Amino acid sequence: MQNQNFTFSNSVLVPVLLLLVAIYIYGLWGRMPDIDDAWIGIDAYTLAKDGYVHTDLMHGINQQGELFVVHHKLWNLNGALFIRIFGFSLYTLKSVSLVYFLLFLILFGFYTLKWKKLFNLEGFLFSLILILSFPWIFKFSFLYRPEIMMMTLGFAAFILLEKYTETERNKTLLVFISGIFFGLTMVAHLNGLILAAAAFLLLLYTEKKFIPLVVFSVGVLLAFTVYFYDYTDPSYFTLWQQQFFNAPYLDSLEYGPSWLKPVVNLLREHMRYFHNLQIIVFSVFLLVTLLIGLRYLFRKHGFITSFALLVALMTGILAMHKSRQYLLLNFPYLVILITLTTKALMEGKITRFKWGGQISAIRVLFSLVIIYVTVSTYFNIKLSLKKFTPETNRMMAEKYADGSEAEMKIVGPMTFIFNEVEHFKRIQGDLCYVQLQKMDSTVFGEGFLDKAETFHTDLIMVEPKYQGLLGIDHMVTGDTVGAYWVVDDTEQAKVFKRLDK
Repeated sequence: MQNQNFTFSNSVLVPVLLLLVAIYIYGLWGRMPDIDDAWIGIDAYTLAKDGYVHTDLMHGINQQGELFVVHHKLWNLNGALFIRIFGFSLYTLKSVSLVYFLLFLILFGFYTLKWKKLFNLEGFLFSLILILSFPWIFKFSFLYRPEIMMMTLGFAAFILLEKYTETERNKTLLVFISGIFFGLTMVAHLNGLILAAAAFLLLLYTEKKFIPLVVFSVGVLLAFTVYFYDYTDPSYFTLWQQQFFNAPYLDSLEYGPSWLKPVVNLLREHMRYFHNLQIIVFSVFLLVTLLIGLRYLFRKHGFITSFALLVALMTGILAMHKSRQYLLLNFPYLVILITLTTKALMEGKITRFKWGGQISAIRVLFSLVIIYVTVSTYFNIKLSLKKFTPETNRMMAEKYADGSEAEMKIVGPMTFIFNEVEHFKRIQGDLCYVQLQKMDSTVFGEGFLDKAETFHTDLIMVEPKYQGLLGIDHMVTGDTVGAYWVVDDTEQAKVFKRLDK
């Protein structure tokens, strides 16, 4: 049966792509701050301002308020550079990811269109639709987290590694520089080990030679030394161990013997792909595509297929959390595999599926494409419609600080630092107390306020989503609890002030 009705068509692809680009650009304007913009962004702010990282937002946890050595080193060096050039703001921080995303798109275009010639123009446009639809691309390409940087550096490293396997010239240099780039992904975030480990295993399998593995490993380790650029004292290594292994937010695998953790982690990996509808529509689309095309992909594009599967395996074993954003490390390769499978199916190169004929397999894939793009775009539009108004933070500051904020130590929403971090003596995040609670169960109800008092806190503003967790949701305006009294209870926050203020 012929399948001429199911081909890439510019008359469909171009309008859809232009619509997605328009939604994406609109979503950049006034984008709401994410908790990670603040949580990680404060590291870049203190690095730019003081020359070393410390975080009042997590004041009281493992000396982070004095010195924080377990931060995303290469990422925050980039963030600090942007701050010094453009000044500290939410959009300065978010723009770091945007720059790396644009670099990725350029690299992706050169790789698929020119270097490997995997796609024609229609295939490339189709792949861009897959990329711009993906909710985690839409969100994290304009959010101050390092995954987009890791995705870009990792993709560059993969290209160099593949080039090494295909050429007889400059092989040692290529595998060495590939190792450098994979090492830099680890400097950006320690989960870059996922990409480096996948590349090492692939190299081991394809080459079966000792020297290339050594050269590659030297490149990785040499680049990773950048991680220790700010370790000016031997005691910092002990502090790193304390801050890393005793961090309350790294509790995803706290039960059972250590040697079992990778196994348990891998067995729970399905949670990353089926957490909510945003990711499920992509995961189902991906799994059906791989079911249809895996044999063809291994036969015709074995290197990139093997790498994608190894990255998926290493993510399951090594990533500490089931956070969906770590899927971004593998996303470029998955998009390429999906596009190659769709293209091969339409061209009749995949013929083993007989669901009523070849045409039925194509119908299934295209139905999944439409569902994926439609559902994902719905969520992307929802995010783009939420706009940030920093005046809200300023109004809260003026209302409750009584003009004395320069001397005040406060607890507030994590994103309250935009644009208030320079107005207060200290801003400690309300989330900090949720994390402290994991270390001390008494941080609840009156115990939460007692803990805040030990930090000499003058003003407390807790957003609604943490009020129940901290045991203060039942308290009402006028209540006196410990050293504080409830001065207000609004949609933005429940507000406490010290009785002597």
